[in-house]
Amino acid sequence: MNQGIFLDQQKFKRSILKLLLNPLLGWQPLTSYASGFSIILGVPWALKHLLPVNLHFLEKTDLNQLNRIHIVFDRVEQQDSEEFLKKIRVNYPKLPLTFRFHPTIAGRIVERINQSKFYASMNWTIGLGQCETRYAILHDFDLYPLAPNYFSSMFEAMLDRNLRFTGLEFTHFDNLEDSHKLIGTWALGIDVAWLRGHFRPIDCFHTVADINGQRFDLDAFTYIESNTQERDLVGTVTEKDMAHVRNLCSTYLRFSKGESFDVVWRLHLMWYLESLCGTPDRLPQLIQIMDRSTSSNLKVDNWTADFSNTHVTCANVLRKEIIPMEKFLFGNARPIVTEYIEAFERYLLKNGRSETLFSKEGLIIWDRIQGKNLIHSSQ
Repeated sequence: MNQGIFLDQQKFKRSILKLLLNPLLGWQPLTSYASGFSIILGVPWALKHLLPVNLHFLEKTDLNQLNRIHIVFDRVEQQDSEEFLKKIRVNYPKLPLTFRFHPTIAGRIVERINQSKFYASMNWTIGLGQCETRYAILHDFDLYPLAPNYFSSMFEAMLDRNLRFTGLEFTHFDNLEDSHKLIGTWALGIDVAWLRGHFRPIDCFHTVADINGQRFDLDAFTYIESNTQERDLVGTVTEKDMAHVRNLCSTYLRFSKGESFDVVWRLHLMWYLESLCGTPDRLPQLIQIMDRSTSSNLKVDNWTADFSNTHVTCANVLRKEIIPMEKFLFGNARPIVTEYIEAFERYLLKNGRSETLFSKEGLIIWDRIQGKNLIHSSQ
């Protein structure tokens, strides 16, 4: 199908869905506001057990000017939510936490749509509608700050430079380029008073639109950004000051349903995260499972993941992502974590791929395959 026709169809379908949601969503102008900044954290209810990990990292940053953390779950209120929220409050008494769920009717519609983009847009706009500060920072559930001034630098950039939007890196969503200078939503500072004074919540949702004469499938807030000159990167903190575990949610949900998924080694990063939130035996257990396994099909928690096409260099990528997280939390990598990564490397040497990697152009240089662009596939 022609890409232009496909995008037009996507735009039409989403427009209908947005028409349904629009009268159910709203916010009031923010004419007077509290000092400081707010953090908005959208949480998948299915992954709520990993919320403490994110809060561990938040606690290690400079929150002196923080007004409130608005946590928004991607579901209508659940029957078992009260006990879970009470536990979070008890474990993080120093954090100014507010919890929100999706409103009943709009939330049910979004559940029927069942698209991650709608869940995320709802989370962000509900949080922004609750803010009492002029400035807020959207903070992804699978993103972990690695610098004490991570949030404070974004707040100060907006305050000092009168920015409507700021952040750490430009988005490449749907092949956008750095030249477009559109900032990614996963770490996005927003002038809440300006936004709520000029736009509706539904205007912030993802959309298909033209940027510089080319049509794109845009993420939430991106179209508004593209028409706003007062936007710029922070500069004092960059993408190196965060660990962004992309594909975390989709990997976990597909694994737990027994479905196939890409970036299979992300499971080891997810299991590391689980070890940080009340399951200290997780890593020793996994080390033992990997060392005893003689198959590329690794069975954990009654589910199986196939590592036959996962290259041994993925252990290096895992090391590169986990070690900075360890250093930020504990000052250095703990021995059990180092052993866990080494066990993964041993497992891949026995059961994964270890031959030299080639692309169509020839040898793939290591610098090009490390990090977020290394994908588990059958290529």
